[in-house]
Amino acid sequence: MTAKPRTPRTSEAAIALLERYAKLDGQLLLIRGAREAAIAAATTAADTESLPIVAEMDLLRDALEPWWRKNAAELTRGKRKSIALGGCTIGTKLGKDTLSLKGDDFDAAAAALQAARWGKPYISIKVSVDKTAALKAIDGPHAARLAELGFSRKPGADAFFVTPIAQAGAVDEPRS
Repeated sequence: MTAKPRTPRTSEAAIALLERYAKLDGQLLLIRGAREAAIAAATTAADTESLPIVAEMDLLRDALEPWWRKNAAELTRGKRKSIALGGCTIGTKLGKDTLSLKGDDFDAAAAALQAARWGKPYISIKVSVDKTAALKAIDGPHAARLAELGFSRKPGADAFFVTPIAQAGAVDEPRS
């Protein structure tokens, strides 16, 4: 770890720190680029090796499913839904129930439920303040009404930043 630099007293001293900052950022970009390249290469290699294995496992599963459905009762003696066999657990499990709607028009169904006095517990409505619209309206015709409700404009605070300037021919990447 390097020693904490002193706060510069002159512009020249600040420029020296800024130049060091820009140089370190360039080194960091190269390191991150190398890391991303290594990750991409490892992912590609793993995907290339995995693809035929996954494809064969899918074929084996597809071949085993009809066999299981035919022989499950005998193998489990009708008491279980799965068993350990050949280094695997094989069986069936009940899937999660889902809501079905004749015609699949959930928007129309929501409108019908909203209109029905008894249907309110079965719909969801999310109401929230549109902060962007309200901020724009702070200086508009509803300014007084918004102020009565407690809305006001909060000025943004100055935030210190240092951003290296990209040099021609230098490695660059989007920064978050």
